[in-house]
Amino acid sequence: MLWLIRAGAYLFSGLTIWQFVQGGSPDMAVIQRHLALDQAHGMVFGVCAGFSSYTGLDVTLIRLVWTLSVLYRGAGLILYILAFLIMPVS
Repeated sequence: MLWLIRAGAYLFSGLTIWQFVQGGSPDMAVIQRHLALDQAHGMVFGVCAGFSSYTGLDVTLIRLVWTLSVLYRGAGLILYILAFLIMPVS
Protein backbone atom coordinates (compact mmCIF):
# COMPACT_ATOMS: atom_id res chain seq x y z
CA MET A 1 0.00 0.00 0.00
CA LEU A 2 2.84 2.33 0.79
CA TRP A 3 4.34 1.92 -2.66
CA LEU A 4 1.00 2.99 -4.16
CA ILE A 5 1.02 6.23 -2.17
CA ARG A 6 4.60 6.92 -3.19
CA ALA A 7 3.85 6.15 -6.84
CA GLY A 8 0.90 8.55 -6.73
CA ALA A 9 3.06 11.27 -5.19
CA TYR A 10 5.74 10.79 -7.85
CA LEU A 11 3.12 10.83 -10.60
CA PHE A 12 1.53 13.99 -9.23
CA SER A 13 4.88 15.77 -8.93
CA GLY A 14 5.83 14.68 -12.44
CA LEU A 15 2.54 15.98 -13.84
CA THR A 16 3.01 19.27 -12.00
CA ILE A 17 6.53 19.71 -13.39
CA TRP A 18 5.28 18.82 -16.87
CA GLN A 19 2.55 21.46 -16.50
CA PHE A 20 5.12 24.13 -15.64
CA VAL A 21 7.45 23.09 -18.47
CA GLN A 22 4.64 23.17 -21.03
CA GLY A 23 3.43 26.53 -19.70
CA GLY A 24 6.42 28.38 -21.17
CA SER A 25 4.70 29.14 -24.50
CA PRO A 26 4.26 32.75 -25.70
CA ASP A 27 0.49 32.50 -25.17
CA MET A 28 1.03 32.09 -21.46
CA ALA A 29 2.94 35.39 -21.27
CA VAL A 30 -0.37 37.23 -21.61
CA ILE A 31 -2.04 35.30 -18.79
CA GLN A 32 -0.32 35.90 -15.47
CA ARG A 33 -1.32 33.40 -12.81
CA HIS A 34 -0.55 34.00 -9.17
CA LEU A 35 -0.49 31.39 -6.45
CA ALA A 36 -3.10 32.57 -3.96
CA LEU A 37 -5.79 31.15 -1.71
CA ASP A 38 -9.16 30.65 -3.40
CA GLN A 39 -11.56 30.82 -0.48
CA ALA A 40 -14.61 31.12 -2.74
CA HIS A 41 -14.05 27.61 -4.15
CA GLY A 42 -12.21 26.09 -1.19
CA MET A 43 -13.51 23.58 1.31
CA VAL A 44 -11.37 24.41 4.35
CA PHE A 45 -9.04 27.36 3.72
CA GLY A 46 -8.82 27.34 -0.08
CA VAL A 47 -5.26 26.03 -0.38
CA CYS A 48 -6.10 23.15 -2.73
CA ALA A 49 -8.41 25.36 -4.81
CA GLY A 50 -5.61 27.92 -5.08
CA PHE A 51 -3.15 25.27 -6.27
CA SER A 52 -5.78 24.03 -8.71
CA SER A 53 -6.34 27.43 -10.28
CA TYR A 54 -2.58 28.01 -10.45
CA THR A 55 -1.61 24.69 -12.04
CA GLY A 56 -4.75 24.04 -14.06
CA LEU A 57 -5.14 20.55 -12.58
CA ASP A 58 -8.47 19.31 -11.25
CA VAL A 59 -9.06 20.31 -7.63
CA THR A 60 -10.26 16.79 -6.79
CA LEU A 61 -6.91 15.32 -7.82
CA ILE A 62 -5.04 17.86 -5.71
CA ARG A 63 -7.27 17.17 -2.70
CA LEU A 64 -6.79 13.42 -3.10
CA VAL A 65 -3.01 13.70 -3.21
CA TRP A 66 -3.01 16.11 -0.29
CA THR A 67 -5.17 13.74 1.75
CA LEU A 68 -2.84 10.85 0.99
CA SER A 69 0.12 12.97 2.08
CA VAL A 70 -1.67 13.74 5.37
CA LEU A 71 -2.20 10.03 5.97
CA TYR A 72 1.46 9.32 5.21
CA ARG A 73 3.28 10.47 8.36
CA GLY A 74 1.27 13.69 8.62
CA ALA A 75 3.60 15.70 6.38
CA GLY A 76 0.67 16.99 4.34
CA LEU A 77 -0.95 18.61 7.37
CA ILE A 78 2.18 20.60 8.15
CA LEU A 79 2.54 21.61 4.50
CA TYR A 80 -1.15 22.59 4.33
CA ILE A 81 -0.88 24.87 7.36
CA LEU A 82 2.37 26.34 6.04
CA ALA A 83 0.81 26.98 2.63
CA PHE A 84 -2.18 28.65 4.29
CA LEU A 85 0.11 30.97 6.23
CA ILE A 86 2.31 31.85 3.25
CA MET A 87 -0.18 32.15 0.36
CA PRO A 88 -1.92 35.53 -0.03
CA VAL A 89 -5.71 35.81 -0.31
CA SER A 90 -6.92 36.41 -3.87
